[in-house]
Amino acid sequence: MPVRRPILGSEKIDSFKRLSASQVVAWKNCPRIWYYGWKEKLKSPLPPQILRGIAVEECVCRVLRESPAFISDDSEISMKTPLDDSGSPDLDKSTNWIGPKLKPLDKTEFPKNEVDLEKWATKRGKFHFPHCWDSAVKEWESSSRKKGSISDISYLEAEKMVISAIKLHMKEVILCKENEGGPNLQSWREGKRSYWPPPDGFPRIWEVPHPSVESGKISWAEAWEISRPWFVDPDAKSFVHTSVHPEEWFQGEYDLVYSWSGLIKIVDLKASVGKGDRSGNYLDQLKIYGWLWWETHERTETVKSLEIWYLGAPNVKNVEIPNELDLVSLGSELKNLYNKILTVDIQKSDCLPHPSPLRIFEKGGKPAEIPTHPDSRERCVSCDYKGICEGSEYDVKLPIESRIERLGHPWKITQIGDIKSRVSVTGNVIGLVGPNIQKDKSLELSFNLQDGYDRARVKNHRLGGPVDVTRSLSTNTRIIIKNGLPSIWRGQLNIELDNKSSISLPKKGEHYPIVDVETRVNIVGRVWSIDAFPNGIDIHRWAFSIVDTSGSAASVAFKQFIPVSAASISRGDDIAILNGEVGEWAGRPQIRIGPGTKVITLKNSTENLDF
Repeated sequence: MPVRRPILGSEKIDSFKRLSASQVVAWKNCPRIWYYGWKEKLKSPLPPQILRGIAVEECVCRVLRESPAFISDDSEISMKTPLDDSGSPDLDKSTNWIGPKLKPLDKTEFPKNEVDLEKWATKRGKFHFPHCWDSAVKEWESSSRKKGSISDISYLEAEKMVISAIKLHMKEVILCKENEGGPNLQSWREGKRSYWPPPDGFPRIWEVPHPSVESGKISWAEAWEISRPWFVDPDAKSFVHTSVHPEEWFQGEYDLVYSWSGLIKIVDLKASVGKGDRSGNYLDQLKIYGWLWWETHERTETVKSLEIWYLGAPNVKNVEIPNELDLVSLGSELKNLYNKILTVDIQKSDCLPHPSPLRIFEKGGKPAEIPTHPDSRERCVSCDYKGICEGSEYDVKLPIESRIERLGHPWKITQIGDIKSRVSVTGNVIGLVGPNIQKDKSLELSFNLQDGYDRARVKNHRLGGPVDVTRSLSTNTRIIIKNGLPSIWRGQLNIELDNKSSISLPKKGEHYPIVDVETRVNIVGRVWSIDAFPNGIDIHRWAFSIVDTSGSAASVAFKQFIPVSAASISRGDDIAILNGEVGEWAGRPQIRIGPGTKVITLKNSTENLDF
């Protein structure tokens, strides 16, 4: 199966805490790249080449999903896959699927030879591509992280990449035809479908014989159907087709999986010519996917072919197949990396700026005569994080302030690296409810914490509760809470508890007054990225990442608290957030913009061109 999902509601590891091939590649390139990208969640700018890849892959998949037995080359029909609540194709429901509603073409209209079939597929690609391109452009242009210009890429060049992919797929169709459909011809003619059938416009169970079925020698229309690889349905929501390791600590998603021959071939589509360091990353990625297939098939089924299709060359790059010893070794290496970076609270000092040498590849992913750049620091030149990494010689002079004058009075500024998003407090328990043990072994509880005249409301964090709680917890007991998350709600101090928080009995002299908890902060920094902006449909918040010389933080505002200035703030602006509420999101500090918070632009991005 190309998709392996954990049992819904019984996941062992949160999907956001799993290892992926992109994380492995980032760590190998430089541990600090991984730290900034995944630990601090500083999202890189999006060049227009990203949208080219999205448009090309979507178009190729839309062509592969269609059938010359149902759709003529000049048809205006565009298949739409019905989705379930998770955004995945609703394979178990037979209604709403377009395939069963289509009237088959007369067999005289089926492609009669290789030329006819390739001509049909090419015309279908040219039919779909304008929509795929426009959709990708619209999505990219609406992104606040976009970088560069549409003029940096070519529509015609991208369309040629689609045609290149079709020609490469036709080689599989021809092989399938020459080999009489492979070992699965008869079962396919009998209407048998796999649990994860290649997307073709039909539900999981469809017992009506396919209109292209013959009784003798395989036809070209049959070869197209049988050779169709599995791929991510182009209508599906992102990441619903990931395949997860049985132990759930790793996940990945394949582009194309061919299986018509009875052997597995995994193909990665690349809308590029294959030059540069990334070609080395792709080799690592494909080997990891070969390992993932082996792991998700009880270590009994190995991939027989790994290919990268460089659609700009066009060229097929064959990747060396790991043997079983290699797979075991790779699995051990990946598990060790997972344990090292995702099971502990890894710090910046654990992710030193040690860039690996840039690898040099020629067109088509062919290694250059000199395979690596002699200076490993050359990787820093093109690194998105060079301006904030002390391992780089590139200095962008980020803001560093301790005090500013604004709105008629001075404001003490806290450096981002000094923000304390967690606190310790001491007091007596009043009105205890719980604790009750939850499915994840955490405890559900709530109470008031009284310390003299000061009081805080203590409750579970919305993403889970504490596990480290003294058995002596009871009403009137004096306790100490460590690593609680402070916030203010309607003038009341709240302390929320999650799996990093603990409740214990205080030692002699151990006292953390509630009155000392600070929930407000003033910061000055540079906007790294706009991560969300209200669109009136499904996004109702303004969120961005901000950096200074000491670190990074997230910031968010919801609905009525989104300032008017939000629309004018962009990447590279120096801003001040005054009287922001301290919080935490995904393990890093978060400054929440609420009542009384001011967001002021200090310097426009046009003055920070080196950023």
